[in-house]
Amino acid sequence: MEKCVFGWGLIALTLSGAAALAEDDASAPAVAVDAIEAAPDSISDTPLVLDLLIAHLGEGEGPVRVSIETEGSWFVDDAEPFRTFTLPRTQEGEVELHVDDLPPGDYAIRVFHDEDGDNKLNRRFYGPPKEPYGFSGEKTDRMMPKSFDYAKFHFDKPMQMTITLRG
Repeated sequence: MEKCVFGWGLIALTLSGAAALAEDDASAPAVAVDAIEAAPDSISDTPLVLDLLIAHLGEGEGPVRVSIETEGSWFVDDAEPFRTFTLPRTQEGEVELHVDDLPPGDYAIRVFHDEDGDNKLNRRFYGPPKEPYGFSGEKTDRMMPKSFDYAKFHFDKPMQMTITLRG
């Protein structure tokens, strides 16, 4: 019986101490939360921005077409790209694109200079593109990377990227 009384007494003491501790700390979280909200958070306060430089444009006056793709749309004929952009050609032979509303994730970029402005990447009769083209990623030494993995990059922080067109 003594063990039972001692056990209940210990529980009552623990609960009363916990209640007193909770009363003392009731204002502490509000102060801590205010302090956290007031402190700048370098990661969440930094906007996610992708700055893209596309270099080595062709000779034609047509626009530069940029397609930001997900794995589900990469080289799928009837799939819509995640985001597309049409940029006017500049005399400098390069164009810049600033994307400030791209959510974090894995993406790949396809670019071509539509020299004749017909909205498509023209090809030679034996297959390779006639117009300058390029891809994101470090593994794009292949002519046309069919696999998303060859051109993908992970976007979760501000990023600058250069795509040099070839062809």
